[in-house]
Amino acid sequence: MRIIIIGAGVSGIASAVGLSAAGHEVELYERGDLLRAGGNGVLIWHNGTGILGELGIPLEGLGTRIDTADVWANDGTPLMRTDLSEIAREFGSPGIGVMRGQVVDRLAAALPDGVLRTGKQCTGIVHKGPRGARSVEVTFADGTVTEGDVLIGADGYRSVVRTHLFGEDHAQYTGLASWHGTTTLPLDLGAVHAVPTFYGKKGLCTLHPAGDGLIHWSFEVPFSNGLEHVPPPGADLVHPVDTGKRLERLRQDFGDWAKPVSSLLDLLTEEDIAEAPHTTHKVPKVWGRGPITMVGDAAHAIPPRAGWGVNQALEDAWVLSRTLVGDGDPVAALRAYEQARRPYARKVLGRAKMLRHSNSLLLLLKATRDGLQSTKMLRANIKNCSNFLNGDLPPGRGARPGTSAAA
Repeated sequence: MRIIIIGAGVSGIASAVGLSAAGHEVELYERGDLLRAGGNGVLIWHNGTGILGELGIPLEGLGTRIDTADVWANDGTPLMRTDLSEIAREFGSPGIGVMRGQVVDRLAAALPDGVLRTGKQCTGIVHKGPRGARSVEVTFADGTVTEGDVLIGADGYRSVVRTHLFGEDHAQYTGLASWHGTTTLPLDLGAVHAVPTFYGKKGLCTLHPAGDGLIHWSFEVPFSNGLEHVPPPGADLVHPVDTGKRLERLRQDFGDWAKPVSSLLDLLTEEDIAEAPHTTHKVPKVWGRGPITMVGDAAHAIPPRAGWGVNQALEDAWVLSRTLVGDGDPVAALRAYEQARRPYARKVLGRAKMLRHSNSLLLLLKATRDGLQSTKMLRANIKNCSNFLNGDLPPGRGARPGTSAAA
């Protein structure tokens, strides 16, 4: 089966790796001339690292292991500790902090030769129907055309494929943004393998190691650009003019917070700060039509507060590559993939909405350092949001070793 994938981010490359291993002829197209190997630091939970292992991606040297996640009030009062090492022992794989670009590079290294084609911007999609030699035709900006049995949109929250399927169904701004960056400057996070997050009335700041001496940091702040919906593909993004004022604002709102937040702000320059408005999608009842479907942010963009963007991308790739197998009906297989993933994606979206309103509740917590309840809660959240950890695949598809596929 010939499978066309539009977009070479984590979801697109991981899908290409899994589907190639399943024996399909895969063509992976990226609009940029190079892979997007830059970007921010990300947390990959235990399901995500387990999926990377099943895709044949070595974890050695990939970021750094995360053993604890600490929650603090902005004045340094301890609120909660979560033991990720305990979760790792139960699920059999670690949680890690890593740069997104390193994940992209590691996945791309596993692609068969000739699968990836860069400098290819999708401009047209035609569903030719079941009688065509190939049922989907894709046109690119350079005039080239390709045909396949299946088309997968992995082209992010401003997806051309999603627009083709559902028209003006664009992502929405949430009213928040991350001002973030990565530093090699010396900062004491309290422990080598820890993620501290500080909460206050003005917002939050989270920091985590990302391997190779890097520390990713992010401040969550209000965001407004006068638009409710994200502009469609091809239109310019509209951001407020804060260039030259971001550091001043961060120091005003967060400068009196406890270390390492205050220490970080003493070291930053204006050029260190990038802005990423938070966006979200509704999770549609059906993610595709005919021989077309979506993975990753194209299907279910969520804000970074939930920490599930890369993990959902890997979950999509795992389920899709286990469902789209053999020479059976691809349309039936795509609908089965969507129905298997949709309940879990909805749970992640619900968790993201809940976390958006959690600041004031967290600040009411009594100091607790044993982390017993929070460890159980995170463990439950990770498992409840994961097809992989539950072995939940469409009937008749191969489940993860040691689990049973859901009926």
